[in-house]
Amino acid sequence: MSVDTDSLNTIPDNKPVRIFLPLTSGPERYRVQCIYQRSESPRFSLLFKPGTLPVEKISRDQPCIITIDMGGPTLSLEAMIKDIPNDQTLHMIVKKSISHEQMRDFFRVDATTKIISKSFHTEFFNSNNEPWAIEGKTIDISGSGILAVFSELPPPDQQIRLEITIPTAEPETITVLAQQVRVHQLKDGLFEVAYNFIDISPEDRDKIIGCCLVIQRQQLRLKVQVKDS
Repeated sequence: MSVDTDSLNTIPDNKPVRIFLPLTSGPERYRVQCIYQRSESPRFSLLFKPGTLPVEKISRDQPCIITIDMGGPTLSLEAMIKDIPNDQTLHMIVKKSISHEQMRDFFRVDATTKIISKSFHTEFFNSNNEPWAIEGKTIDISGSGILAVFSELPPPDQQIRLEITIPTAEPETITVLAQQVRVHQLKDGLFEVAYNFIDISPEDRDKIIGCCLVIQRQQLRLKVQVKDS
């Protein structure tokens, strides 16, 4: 993921984007919508509505993540704040661009949380003529898929519904449409199943990405603490 300033030129001027701002108060990130304004690469600016930018709480030592819906693949940028001229503007400089293909690995973190795999259509019945639902635990999670463990094998339906509890300070359950892509039976009789998200709202994807960023920051702090000790 090298710096790709050409990616900035693909973003239309005055394009609405979302930013995940690091805060001085802890690992949680503040998600807010803003407007992208072009400048001379690798610099750009972001404009905010009055009262939405928590200037005094922003950590300028950590990178920000900006996600841009390009009407297909989602483009994400990692950028640093260079200046805060007023309470409605951030001047930024890009560090990395992250393509849709790279996004799965970049935002993937180890996370254990509750997940329920369900039949997508109520007319999809199992051998007992009942809609199926199997509860499991995630192993890792990303903005485009999850890896989870179940005590029984979920049916390999083309499309299934996943109910995922996002492991944030205030847990929230989101529902996505997904497809099973890989199954592995473990020695203890459990089943490890990988899913790709087929249909997920931008808001729910942002929630997952924000959660991943928090967990990444916590893991980095733990690594530093272990190294220092």
